[in-house]
Amino acid sequence: MKSADNAVTYLFVPGDRPERFAKAVLSGADVVIIDLEDAVAPANKAEARGAILEAWPSLLEIATEHSTSLCIRINGLREKHAKDDLALCHLLRPTLVMVPKVESGAELGVVSREVPSARVLALIETALGVLEARSIAAAPNVAKLILGSVDLMLNLGISDDRDPLDWTRSMLVLSSVAAGIGAPVDGVCTSIEDSARIKADAQRARSFGFGAKLCIHPKQIGAVREAFMVTDEEVSWAKRVIEAAEASAGAATAVDGAMIDIPVLLRAKKIVAQHSDALRFGAD
Repeated sequence: MKSADNAVTYLFVPGDRPERFAKAVLSGADVVIIDLEDAVAPANKAEARGAILEAWPSLLEIATEHSTSLCIRINGLREKHAKDDLALCHLLRPTLVMVPKVESGAELGVVSREVPSARVLALIETALGVLEARSIAAAPNVAKLILGSVDLMLNLGISDDRDPLDWTRSMLVLSSVAAGIGAPVDGVCTSIEDSARIKADAQRARSFGFGAKLCIHPKQIGAVREAFMVTDEEVSWAKRVIEAAEASAGAATAVDGAMIDIPVLLRAKKIVAQHSDALRFGAD
C-alpha cells in the first residue's frame, strides 16, 4: 500500500460530498485527502464530519483493496472547528492527518495527543510557517511538509507561484532533509485540463527536491505521476554507474566521461530503487 513515504499523488475530495469519496479512492491517487477545511463551507462542517463518520468503514475497505491511504484534513488548530475535527480523528484513527496553516512545531502536540497513531502532513501556508519550517519538520509524528502555495501567495501578496516561491521550496526541502523526514509535497496546480502545464509544474517541483504534488482533480493524477517517474535514461545511467563501480572494486573509475564517487553511486542506487518501486506498485 502507498503511504506518505512513497506516495506521489495526493488528491483532495470535499468532506461534505460523500458521493465522491469512493470515486476519489478509485481515481488511482496514492493518498486521498478528505477535506474538512477550505472545501467545506462553515455552515456545513458538522454535516461533513457526519458524512465522513458514516462512510469511513466502507471507504477504508475500498482504500485497502486499492492500496490507497486515507487522510483527513482538519481545520486550522486556531479555528473553532478544530476541536470537533480532532475528536472525529480520535474516533476514526486515520493513518494521516493534514493540518493547515501550521506555524510552529509545538502547536502540533495536540494532534499527537488526540490522534497518536496518525502521522501529520503539515501545510506551510504563511510567512511564519515558512520561517518555522525547520521546527515544524522536526516535530513528533510529522511525515511531510506540504507547500500550501495558494494561501501562501495570498499571505505574501503575490500572484505567481513559481519564482517568488522558489526560496520557500528550497526552505521546505532543506528543513525536511535536516529533520530526516521525507521529501516535501508541492502545492496544487490550478489548471485542470492543461496536462502539459500540470506535468511541467510537477517536474519543476521535482527539480527542487520535492517528492510529490497535491491534486485538486483526478484529471491531474496521470500528469503528476509521469513527472515524478524516473526516466529510462536515468535508469540506464544508474545501472551503468553501479556496474562500473562494482567492476572497479573500489578503484577510481568513470562513466560517460564523469568520475564516480560515493555520492554519485548512492544517487544511482536510489534511482534504481525508485524504478523498482514504481514497477512493483504498478503491478499491484
